[in-house]
Amino acid sequence: MSKQKILMLGNLPTSDARSIGGATVLTKRIYEYLQEQGVKVDFLSTRKNWKPKAQLFDYFLLPFKFLRRIKGKTHVSIHASADFHLTIAPFIILLSKLCSKKITYHFVGGDFHKKYERLPLFFQYILKRTIFSSNTIFMETLEMITYFNEKNIRVEWLPNSRKPSAIEIPVKSYSMRFVFISRVTPTKGVEIIAEALKTLPEAYTVDIYGPIDKRFYTETKLNEMGLNYCGNLPAEKVVPTLTGYDVMLLPTFHQGEGYPGVIIEALSVGVPIICTDWNALKELVANHKDGLLIPTKSPKSLANAMQSFTTDNYTAYSKNALSSFKKFNSDIVFKRILESYD
Repeated sequence: MSKQKILMLGNLPTSDARSIGGATVLTKRIYEYLQEQGVKVDFLSTRKNWKPKAQLFDYFLLPFKFLRRIKGKTHVSIHASADFHLTIAPFIILLSKLCSKKITYHFVGGDFHKKYERLPLFFQYILKRTIFSSNTIFMETLEMITYFNEKNIRVEWLPNSRKPSAIEIPVKSYSMRFVFISRVTPTKGVEIIAEALKTLPEAYTVDIYGPIDKRFYTETKLNEMGLNYCGNLPAEKVVPTLTGYDVMLLPTFHQGEGYPGVIIEALSVGVPIICTDWNALKELVANHKDGLLIPTKSPKSLANAMQSFTTDNYTAYSKNALSSFKKFNSDIVFKRILESYD
């Protein structure tokens, strides 16, 4: 049991569907892991309101909340995505240093190195003197690790991770049942799935789960697109739901895509994946081993990939998926965060 007293900054899923995403789900799992390990954690949400641009007001108030909560803590543990890095994070780091606290900074997502490359040199300098001066810096993808290490910025790998499934994995035969579980928004490839499905025989089915981005879709519109929308899933229902399907689809071209937790959850129950060769997804899915990688925005490639699964090759894909999960086991991965506090 750690004797450290941690002030943890980040966001957890709330009743607002806009709060549900890879970053908040991962942060929740880390928070729960630390509690299980007996760590004294005081959690400070960086966002209260999830309406568009409302985080600006939340960020204005955050330093004042931080100063009220930092007393008696030994360590500051920050788990954040890109909007936080480039706005309030440098101020929080400075306050942490003024209060003589050790800092663990965890970059959630997989494309910050691309954003950093485009920043003016002055802003790069600010980040080097603040965020990149943290005691421990974790990043999600090996691509990001390589980029920053080459710039003499010391970072460590912390992939998105999940607990091993406690569910008995059913032995099933291939039945052309596909599933999409993610935020239902254009950049996750929802329309690519709809177009691909139009070209396939009726025996192929795709069920869609996830919070709907109401700027683009309604449940009625999804059904009109030929997609079977099945609602939003609470986090604890994702893995049991996955076991009822053969293959998971994620034809994403979402800009901030890192290691989507739902891919790791699919691997944990032996469900192969079809996803795009986008950002660092090839670090998660081994082409023609535990899944298939396809080009972005290509319904034809998605349809061909779906048709490439057969009763003859499915068992091998499923076994390989289950084997691939080992390096994303949170019982092993999250120990690195715990060790950073000592």
